[in-house]
Amino acid sequence: MVSRKVFSSKVFEIGSDILHFIIGILLILLGSVFVFHVVTNLNKLLIGQDLAVTVGTILNKIFFVLMILEMAHTVMISYQEHIIKPEPFLLIGLIASVRRILALTLNLVETHPGIEEFKMAMIETAILGALILILVVAIVLLRRCDQRKKEEKSIVEIESSGP
Repeated sequence: MVSRKVFSSKVFEIGSDILHFIIGILLILLGSVFVFHVVTNLNKLLIGQDLAVTVGTILNKIFFVLMILEMAHTVMISYQEHIIKPEPFLLIGLIASVRRILALTLNLVETHPGIEEFKMAMIETAILGALILILVVAIVLLRRCDQRKKEEKSIVEIESSGP
């Protein structure tokens, strides 16, 4: 007879897998619909606007799709390995920060703000720049830590399989 603890653990694991699968599919569908929408409306973006505004708008939309794909990737990792890794969340934050700087710059170009709005935008840009730097450093440190763990694991395996 299966213990209650094992049974409840299996039920929650299966439920979690089902939800991860559904969320992953929904994220992929959302990204696909968004890309389709951008492609079908590309002619509207290219006609009647300044080239810089058009490129900024398209890049903003591409970064949004990248965020969706990175979220789907994070859900997939969580589904497959039953662990939550920090690096995909850092990448999502990095993409979102770059996207916000791009949107902020695009807004400044389109609206020609006053001095006060411009100062606020520059403060936000500086904060986002610092955040991007912090996220990049965190990603680099995580990757170095993972590489070091792999190297230590391979050394242990070589020593244990020795003569």
